Amino acid sequence: MRSEAWNELWIVVKVESGVPVAVAAYPEEREARRAEQHLRRRMHSENDETGVFEVRADARVASVDRVW
Repeated sequence: MRSEAWNELWIVVKVESGVPVAVAAYPEEREARRAEQHLRRRMHSENDETGVFEVRADARVASVDRVW
């Protein structure tokens, strides 16, 4: 039986007027929450939104670059 390697990633999504405009991945929840707070301070609260999501990614897949 083959063992599978998984990494937990935290994904931050920025949505402007209902359209997803940016996505960033972070290895730690703390970093993702900090990025989300940074975005929230600069967004239009009536039309824009952010979200943080935890995902499991195959550890054998290439690395992720940050947007912000």
